[in-house]
Amino acid sequence: MTQRNEMLRDASFLIVGIVAFSLLIYRLVQLQVVEGPEYRAKSEDNRIRFVEMLAPRGVIRDRRGALLVSNRPSYTCYGIPRDLYKDSLAVERIGFALAGDPAEIREKQLQPFRSSFRPQRLRRDLPYPLLARFEEIRNEIPGSYLEIEPKRFYPGGIAPHAIGYVAEISDDELTKYPGLQSGDLVGKRGLERLYDKELRGVKGNRLSVVDVHGQEVETGAELGRIDPIPGKELWTTLDRDAQLLAESLLVDKIGAVVAMDVRTGGVVVLASAPTYDPDIFAGSVSANDWRMLLGDPDKPMLNRAVQTMYPPGSTIKPAMLVEGLNSGVITPSWGVSCPGSFTYGNRTFKCWKKGGHGYVDCVQSIAQSCDVFYYKLGLLLGVDGINRAFTRFHLGSPTGIDQTSEAAGLVPSREWYDKRYGPNGWSTGFLVSVSIGQGEMLATPLQLCAFTAAIAADGVWKQPYLVEGIFDPSTRVLEKRAQPEERPISDVPPHIMDFAQRGMTEVVWGPSGTARRQQDDSSRIAGKTGTAQNSHGDDHGWFICYGPIENPMYACCALVEFGKSGSGAAAPVAGDVLRYLIKRELYPALFEKKTESEDSPPQKKNVRQTEPVAVNVEEQE
Repeated sequence: MTQRNEMLRDASFLIVGIVAFSLLIYRLVQLQVVEGPEYRAKSEDNRIRFVEMLAPRGVIRDRRGALLVSNRPSYTCYGIPRDLYKDSLAVERIGFALAGDPAEIREKQLQPFRSSFRPQRLRRDLPYPLLARFEEIRNEIPGSYLEIEPKRFYPGGIAPHAIGYVAEISDDELTKYPGLQSGDLVGKRGLERLYDKELRGVKGNRLSVVDVHGQEVETGAELGRIDPIPGKELWTTLDRDAQLLAESLLVDKIGAVVAMDVRTGGVVVLASAPTYDPDIFAGSVSANDWRMLLGDPDKPMLNRAVQTMYPPGSTIKPAMLVEGLNSGVITPSWGVSCPGSFTYGNRTFKCWKKGGHGYVDCVQSIAQSCDVFYYKLGLLLGVDGINRAFTRFHLGSPTGIDQTSEAAGLVPSREWYDKRYGPNGWSTGFLVSVSIGQGEMLATPLQLCAFTAAIAADGVWKQPYLVEGIFDPSTRVLEKRAQPEERPISDVPPHIMDFAQRGMTEVVWGPSGTARRQQDDSSRIAGKTGTAQNSHGDDHGWFICYGPIENPMYACCALVEFGKSGSGAAAPVAGDVLRYLIKRELYPALFEKKTESEDSPPQKKNVRQTEPVAVNVEEQE
């Protein structure tokens, strides 16, 4: 190699070195000066985490301040999809740790947000075994972390049909609730749904510093924080202990109990059986649990107190008597002789008492629940008079209570019959059955309770309601609900309403009353039994009542499906609930709890199974 070639080679290396060094300097300048701010921002994003903080949902209290629904702390696992997908095994490992099925975590929580830095909720309310399993691998899976969050808690599962429950928002609901996102919890039924906006509160957030494993460092070292605003409290009219009593009396039965304050319209008991545990919805309800609830033939999710309509049976006879006297088709001295049946046209309608009642007057027609008396009265009133008798007490239309999906009931009218059967397709014979609360006549337990309260209040119908006020814990301001609607039955004079009251008093206290077993001198009540015919099995039993007779405070209605009779199945239930409410108000010292806090979780009674009550044939109605 010549000297010239060596010089050319050295020059080439020098040029290559200068070019390479220049490119390096250029790239360094580009990274540091031109693109520096962008990379610094990305670096900050990697070490600073934006964390949403859930607002505690507002608690729900009974009329004395006892907790019906509250919140408890729970662990929720979150994952940042973009971080988790950097490691091909991370999703599988966290899936096994949390669910035992990686596909559930991958497909539902992570896959739709694969490239997102936004944390996704992987599992709520981690039980201790899963919490321990996750803690073992947490530092090995960057992008996963735990948050302590409030979880809805239903101590004792009280009044689930009235209160409702919370569950994850559905796709359809996302369009109805601006500002909410997938995975958020919203009220689904009852008060939880109707007052969801007030109960929900406002989310907060914080900026936290995290290490290379994605875990927060230096507890309390936050770059910014906006505290969540707790939801507002619901102060209800429910009485926790009376509600528990009603639910215990319905154990192993299908039916409902409703009790109202006669003076205000506030509903103190709203129970339906069978029941369900609202706690299973507070997180993510399993498909198996949901199938079991929906597939249960006894329909535990159905609010029978508000949503189910039944023939009211003889419970509506007081309304018929009031209309008969008020319209003048009968007089206070009117009576009938009951041989045990009544023939109209080519049909014979039986009285519930086979041997008949003999002669019965207006008061005894209710006390002994004589069907023949009301067959004849119904024909005298006609279709318009019967319709007026029931609609006067607002039967056949929703009460307007703060509940979801309230049924309207059914009171047939002339127009209804014409539409269903044609103008010439029905006759006055249809009215015979409706006159005793059978046939097409339908009502809910809530409607019959409000009807009973109106009789007790001398003809003033009050709209039932459940929420007394809404309390804001942030401002300490209580917003009282608007005064419930009162509808005085002004066209009925007191002396006519008195006949219904006297008849219902004789039901319990008269020598031939159908509910004589409900006599209790410590709390005198009046009532009316009823039996609803059922083509699918044993008849349903009804009992409506109010008390004390001299100064009514509360009204109560009980329905027991397949109970066979009102006096044997429903009267003991409604009677016990009503007497408890009366005694609790008249003698509060007897019910003071010396060991149990009002806020402690209540316990339902372990009700023993009793033998069926032997009911005299005179009391079968």
